[in-house]
Amino acid sequence: MLILMLALPAALAAKPRSASPPPAPSVRLLAVRSWAAPANTRVVFDFSAPVSGVMPDSGDARELVISIPGEAISRADSVPSVMRIGDGVVDSVEIATGATGARFHVVLHDSTHFRVFSLPPEEDKAFRIVVDADKRGGEAAEDQRLAGIAASKKKDRIRIVMVDAGHGGEDTGARGPNGVREKDVTLAVARSLVDEINGMAGMRALLTRNGDWFIPLKDRYRIAEKAKADVFISIHANSSKRRGSGSGTEVYFLSVRGASDQADADLANLENAADLVGGVPQHAEDDLVNILYDVKRSSAMQKSQLLAESLLDHISSDRLEARGVKQAGFVVLKSVEFPSVLVEVAFINNPREARLLRDPGFQKSMGRELASGVRDYFQRAGIGLANPSGAAGGSTGNGQ
Repeated sequence: MLILMLALPAALAAKPRSASPPPAPSVRLLAVRSWAAPANTRVVFDFSAPVSGVMPDSGDARELVISIPGEAISRADSVPSVMRIGDGVVDSVEIATGATGARFHVVLHDSTHFRVFSLPPEEDKAFRIVVDADKRGGEAAEDQRLAGIAASKKKDRIRIVMVDAGHGGEDTGARGPNGVREKDVTLAVARSLVDEINGMAGMRALLTRNGDWFIPLKDRYRIAEKAKADVFISIHANSSKRRGSGSGTEVYFLSVRGASDQADADLANLENAADLVGGVPQHAEDDLVNILYDVKRSSAMQKSQLLAESLLDHISSDRLEARGVKQAGFVVLKSVEFPSVLVEVAFINNPREARLLRDPGFQKSMGRELASGVRDYFQRAGIGLANPSGAAGGSTGNGQ
């Protein structure tokens, strides 16, 4: 019997070696940030990639621990081992990272209700773990303050104008050249508008936020409802898909049948996504859907259109093109208790208009023009403005 022996190539004949897998790249802790609002403090951990954290969902405690086991975690040089906050809600955050995982020890000022959740990455947002810690009695105190404003409204014979600075905190909004952020310029214009209105007799202006914190969209108009506002104005900065292609000012009121065109629908979708950025869970449409054809809604929308026209009529055409009054389904405009509009002041991605938005002089003049539009609206609507002795609107109280 003849047996043929075939020589195997050396590479195949050699005993295979078990190749060591390449070391897994570590996830990087990019930043730890915090924002203090009147009712709560938010602490956010930014990661370069999604991580699986072991953490409580919610509860009441004096401290809480978030751990990421079995995963190499490095941290940016700017992230300290201990972050002092000390705002009366959160005392500090102790941060430990290494080859076997990470541990974050959040020390609260007192036994506090908290919520912990993660947010997926999207566009310019990293993967985030978020801790919301409630200020003891903060929400109740804020409700009481707003109720006091509502109660004094009739006695003082004033009209309440609620000014909403779009975005804030975790939700930066659109970005323009040289790092200009929508949440910053909207707050600046909103403050200017409040200052101008509070210098006019018969009106008092309030802010939904007077600092850098996140407010869910529905909470914005509910703040106005609690204060029994007569008018709600939300300030935003527009942004087109192509850099520098958009320009001008436009004012929106609510549409229940769809946007004026596709660009308006896209804009509404962009602004309505603020809740997703801030970590507000999606819910089915609330009871407002059941009253879309109610007389109260119809009246509010008619007045909203008049308010939008009055505001746009007073904005200077020398600096900005008037793009018109439009309609879209902005969540923040869905109250039926008062006329509501959303002002897209200018295009933040247009270099010339971004420079305007950052200019304190422009912010002040825009506030002055919008305030004149508010006063004109009350006159057109036949709503009298009282002129009580010494009235100039008064303090906004707690910055709001």
